[in-house]
Amino acid sequence: MAVWAALVSVFSGQNARAVQDVSENLRAVQQKYTSEIRPLLETHCGDCHWGDNTDADLNLEKYVTLDQLLEGRDKWRKVMVRVAAKEMPPEDSTPIADEDHANVMQWLDNLMNSVDCTDINPGRVTIRRLNRTEYRNSVRDLTGVDYKPSATFPGDDVGYGFDNIADVLSLPLILMEKYLAAAEAISFQAINDPDQPRHMKGLSPQDFTRDGENVGGRGGYVLQGTNGTLSGVLNFKETGTYRVSVQVGGDQAGSEPVKLAIALDGRKRRQFKTRRKRDNLETVKLEYKINKPAVRNLQIQFLNDYYNGETKQDRNLAVGYVNVEGPIGKKSPSHKKIIFISPEKASQETPAAKKILKQFASKAYRRRVTSEELQRLMEVYQFARSERMGFDAGIRFALQAVLVSPHFLFKVEKPVAKGQTRHLDDFELATNLSYFIWSTMPDDELFRLAAKGKLSDPKIYRQQVARMLKDRKSLALVQNFVSQWLHLRALDRMEPDPELFPGVDRQLRQDMATETKLLVADLIRKDAPLMELLSVPYTFMNERLAKHYGVKNIKGNRFQKVTASSDERVGLLTHASILTLTSNPNRTSPVKRGKWIMENLLGEEPPPPDADAMQLDDQSQLTGTLRQRMEQHRANPACAVCHRVMDELGFALEHYDPVGRYRERDGNDEIDPRGVLPNGTRFLGPGELQKTIRTQMRDKFVRCLTEKMLIYSLGRGLEYYDDCTIDQIMSKVNKADFRFSALVHAITQSKPFLSRTHK
Repeated sequence: MAVWAALVSVFSGQNARAVQDVSENLRAVQQKYTSEIRPLLETHCGDCHWGDNTDADLNLEKYVTLDQLLEGRDKWRKVMVRVAAKEMPPEDSTPIADEDHANVMQWLDNLMNSVDCTDINPGRVTIRRLNRTEYRNSVRDLTGVDYKPSATFPGDDVGYGFDNIADVLSLPLILMEKYLAAAEAISFQAINDPDQPRHMKGLSPQDFTRDGENVGGRGGYVLQGTNGTLSGVLNFKETGTYRVSVQVGGDQAGSEPVKLAIALDGRKRRQFKTRRKRDNLETVKLEYKINKPAVRNLQIQFLNDYYNGETKQDRNLAVGYVNVEGPIGKKSPSHKKIIFISPEKASQETPAAKKILKQFASKAYRRRVTSEELQRLMEVYQFARSERMGFDAGIRFALQAVLVSPHFLFKVEKPVAKGQTRHLDDFELATNLSYFIWSTMPDDELFRLAAKGKLSDPKIYRQQVARMLKDRKSLALVQNFVSQWLHLRALDRMEPDPELFPGVDRQLRQDMATETKLLVADLIRKDAPLMELLSVPYTFMNERLAKHYGVKNIKGNRFQKVTASSDERVGLLTHASILTLTSNPNRTSPVKRGKWIMENLLGEEPPPPDADAMQLDDQSQLTGTLRQRMEQHRANPACAVCHRVMDELGFALEHYDPVGRYRERDGNDEIDPRGVLPNGTRFLGPGELQKTIRTQMRDKFVRCLTEKMLIYSLGRGLEYYDDCTIDQIMSKVNKADFRFSALVHAITQSKPFLSRTHK
């Protein structure tokens, strides 16, 4: 006991001294700011950043007290970056003396680092609604029904670059109405009536292929102009009998109607005739018995092509949608999963219903359902039974109530008393982990450990994080975190000039995004160092993307690992996804490319452009190559501050055209991929630029990624006090050779992830 008491005394003394040191440092920061730094800033920065109508949304006059300085640390960090690079004051202002520059830099460094990290503030997170992705995944894992809300739900708002931020995920009335309708639809799919048909995913006209190539149906049908076969893939996940309905018609010509044959994997072939025209399709139906789950190929063959050159009569087959019902007369796996008890007597129904609803609601609420909550659900069940609904229908009715409960639709955490900090309980930890790593609800193992109170054991907790990263569901980190961090979702909205870049359609842009996601997923699987993203000497391509890049001998739609034959395709910054989304429709944009690098790889947000600044394309007096015109544009001191960094980073990628293809010349002009930053750092082309980021700018890159992932994991923006957490995470990642898993482990072990405060 004496030894333990002594240790407590020592650590308490160290903690007290640390708090005292921090307090003294903060007082010194305040005093120096008032006596030396504030007058210096007013003299050198006052014309642009003092009082109302300031440039770049930066008003330095409002910072007076220590609390204001600390709360504005995000702003001061940007000031520090600009002052360190000697971008500020601008070239047309009175230069700041070297001694004063050093004094400001030392004060800024003290402000950034004089935060009390002995008792980290974990912050608080607003109760958060599940976004559309999390809702879909949770419904799937809870009920077995893959319900797609994206077609009907309003889009999720984005904050701090992500769509899982609590403060922006509101619940408008229209969304509540959608939740009610979805609950009814999901419950009827999950608990089905064997006498009513079930539907599986069929085929749209866009899903058909001909000789392995997508045929791209339009107007509700796909046209087959010569004798030949259209193919589509159907995934039968259960055994049983299925009813397949095919919409057919065509262009009628000659003395006989359109003839076709339909087969499944070349067997059970049946012939049909149709006299309908392409704008008035009819439905033909077939039944197939599936003896084992399998992916089958539905083949639709045009049998009697006809063309009369003199009369221009042309007979063609039109195929619309394919719908699939079944298996007919069977309960779905989701039905059996939810209603796991089949009462044989009336006296057994109420106890069975209570067991079923207790298990279902506990999973849905991601904790043990309370007796009061269970009683309310039983009242819903009993009301349905009083309305002469059957046992299964009564369960289905109660299930709808669960699916619209706030405890399912929101990530609910117990409140924290004012002025207090508390650790999350085991169920809250399981929920935090699962929605961060998997974008869905906890699985059975997490539930089991939480129920036993074992998940809060540090050793078991770390083991579970490792297990979750190895699980295939961790690909959600790529689909949801990486896609938003790198802005890959924006590719859907990009529209390169079709005359200049024919063939760069939505499908190819999706292939571009897939290449990047597959590469990141591969690095995560290998647990590679984070910086390898900027040096990896291979990528993934299918035939369509390979042709775009000019790479030979890649066949088919399936993506393959391709080793780079030169530096042209080494590292993230050579991907067509990044290069396309940072270009204009008709030309490259070094500004956009440089800005993207600053914001997403270096964590630096350039100030907004001056309201009076003209766009480059609007300045007809500028002449020469794109680089020369941009250099003339930034000769204006008001423009130079932003462009001296952004342009130089972007110039290094000029060997790639607006859709990411490598080139030696831009029209008649030779490419000049040199870059020089204000601090004298030089690089030539994407290889040296990426090496510069990996080495000289490594800490910026790792910090940027850490901040982005911490925001995503917490569902909130970062505050000045989160710097302590970020520093701790970076230290752990550094010691683990910057491995991706180390970043995830460090975030999940951080105080903001494990605790909540109300201060």
